[in-house]
Amino acid sequence: MGFEAAQYDSRLIRRSIFLAFVLGCGVSMLASGRFTLRLIADGALSFAFVPLCELAAFAVVYRLQRGTRRAMGTAKAGHYGQAADRYLAGNTPWLWWLVALMAAAAILPVRTTDLLAIALTTLVIPIALSVRFDWRHFRTAGRTPALAVTDIVVQRAIAWTLAAVYFLGIASSSRDFFYLFVEMKDMVDTWIRTML
Repeated sequence: MGFEAAQYDSRLIRRSIFLAFVLGCGVSMLASGRFTLRLIADGALSFAFVPLCELAAFAVVYRLQRGTRRAMGTAKAGHYGQAADRYLAGNTPWLWWLVALMAAAAILPVRTTDLLAIALTTLVIPIALSVRFDWRHFRTAGRTPALAVTDIVVQRAIAWTLAAVYFLGIASSSRDFFYLFVEMKDMVDTWIRTML
């Protein structure tokens, strides 16, 4: 492994750890209204599956791209670490959205329905920006527009399926799993009533 490949691999690890750290900060702020080391560490470890699922799904897409790269000519993607590092940069809109959500949690009085309304209303922004970023990433890697869309769909399907299976597997082992959905339903019902 060359120096450049090692440099991208270390960036890849730093980006993954940073994503888990920001998720941990979000857990801490949303759970307690402040940052506490215990909740940040717990949240970061609990949500470490997010970058792992993203990287696993990207590895599958990257591997599928190898066959079409040969047919299309030299790819611009380069080393997997470099390509994955650029791919994880697409989490930037989500990171800024989480920071804004944490700021709203710090400013608003403790009423989770207000925060839920803000989160549900603004959710479309990071989704649209990250899909756009991913499309540009795959196009820069030499993919046609149709193949770039296919790459995004395949990556999302794999990552979301892995994340859902992991999350539901862990969560279903808890006795309070059912009550989580009952509380969530009540929160959504309250939010819908306030919007009407």
